[in-house]
Amino acid sequence: MKEILFSNNWITPYLKKYRSGLLLAIFLGTITMLCAGLLMFSSGYVISKSATKPENILMIYVPVLMVRVFGIGRPVIRYVERLTSHNWILKITSELRKKLYLRLEKSSVTIANQLKIGDLLGILNEDLANLQDLYLRTIFPVLISGSLSLALLLAASFISLTLALILALFLGASLVLIPFFSYKWTVASDTKLKNYRNQLFSDLTDDILGLQDWTLSGRKKDFLNNYRHAEQETRNVQKGLFSFSRKRGIVLQLIYSALVVSLLIWSGLNLTSGESLNYIAAISLMAFPLFDAYGPLSEAVVETQRYGDSVKRLNDLPDPDEAMRHQLIEKEELTIAQMSFGFEENQPLLKEINLKIHKGENIVILGRSGVGKSTLASLIRGDLIPTSGTIKFGEVEPHLASNVEKKIGVINQSPYLFNATVRSNLALANLEATDEQIWETLALVGLKNRIEHLPQGLDEWINEAGSQFSGGERQRLALARILLSDASLIILDEPTVSLDPITENQVLSLFFDRLKGKTVLFITHHLLGIKRMDRVIFLQEGRVKMDGTPEQLLNENEDFKRLYQLDQGL
Repeated sequence: MKEILFSNNWITPYLKKYRSGLLLAIFLGTITMLCAGLLMFSSGYVISKSATKPENILMIYVPVLMVRVFGIGRPVIRYVERLTSHNWILKITSELRKKLYLRLEKSSVTIANQLKIGDLLGILNEDLANLQDLYLRTIFPVLISGSLSLALLLAASFISLTLALILALFLGASLVLIPFFSYKWTVASDTKLKNYRNQLFSDLTDDILGLQDWTLSGRKKDFLNNYRHAEQETRNVQKGLFSFSRKRGIVLQLIYSALVVSLLIWSGLNLTSGESLNYIAAISLMAFPLFDAYGPLSEAVVETQRYGDSVKRLNDLPDPDEAMRHQLIEKEELTIAQMSFGFEENQPLLKEINLKIHKGENIVILGRSGVGKSTLASLIRGDLIPTSGTIKFGEVEPHLASNVEKKIGVINQSPYLFNATVRSNLALANLEATDEQIWETLALVGLKNRIEHLPQGLDEWINEAGSQFSGGERQRLALARILLSDASLIILDEPTVSLDPITENQVLSLFFDRLKGKTVLFITHHLLGIKRMDRVIFLQEGRVKMDGTPEQLLNENEDFKRLYQLDQGL
């Protein structure tokens, strides 16, 4: 449990960062329980006092007023506590989702090699929700109960040491013994249940992705039988846990009953003279709201270890040194020195690359498929980290820069358009962009007329993946998004590979005209538009084989000249 709550970077940092909200929620939760207890105390006093036929109705006016105050105060404070705690947890959840996105986005290649699709979906679908439940259903109840226990013991000790001892025994059983034995008793079954569920989720995902294979092989019954068997195993474990939970509930009820009887006996022995008779029922009834405060504790502690798997999986995600991503890219000159990279150990894809790229250069990167062109682009963006050597903008490595996403833009083969409005899709690059700026940018990329004729203009919703636009139009929208941003280095990763030759030539002309003044890395496998470039870099077998201007290479390098002639069909 210690590892789950304290030895991780998904819970502990936020307990410290948002401690004021946490303390306020605990305080309000404690006050809520105290109001419930005082409501029962006042009610018990009114009942007892009324039974003794008070000489004047004013004798019970104040207790009746207190019943109203605590009766109204309890739900009101409870509501405020819920608002406070949920607002607190939603702030944290927002940061957790951002943290998860950064880890997945920055380590996507590594994660894809380590996790199956089903496991990754489990992380996205369950783990953050489990962390949210861990706060709301475990951490809050435990801390509120602890605070309430301290207040009860202090109050009881001022009245009677015997009363304090009775409460201490009850609290020891409710706060320590029952939760401890519940945790120990269920840990094996819970572990088994988690393993069943995780395996079931992963296997079912894989089976659905391969459903065609099951159908073609005529093994549909085997598929269903395997799933039903795994599901039955899960249900058997759940039945055992439910049975234990019911038995634990009976034990807790007996403990609470013992507390009420103990308070009655103590009251009968110590409050049996004069006005004290009116307090016997009041003190006994005061114990009943404690059921709500301490009843869920055992289940909350048990659930803590259920969330442990989620915490462990999130901790095991590759960490791209988020805390170190505080440097800013200011200089736009890119230096690659003795850089090597490989996805597997001792199998480098890129070997000892040395390049210097100046601001405003237009560079084409050529090479056969699989030679590492796109991998080089990912290294420049900081998505991957070199195995050896360095990549730096000035003195800043891209994977350590907090503004790398703003400084580097990418247009690839299939620019993604989200199922949102045209405005929202373009404003992703600059959340402060005005409609006037968006229209000016659309005019620059030749789409103003097209968007104006849509039924709702900028408010027109784009279909999933932008299916109502042609390939060339999607590329133009991607370019508009780049132009709205502050990106100074643009990576064109084979952006025209799926376009016909005429559209390809038009789109490339548009790209290079509109991106003047920016550094452009054009990754391609053929030489269309190469004479527009300032420099050509050709990769072969993981190394830079050629590096020079197009004119220089055409005049001096026979290999490049032959490649150019083949590409032109000469």
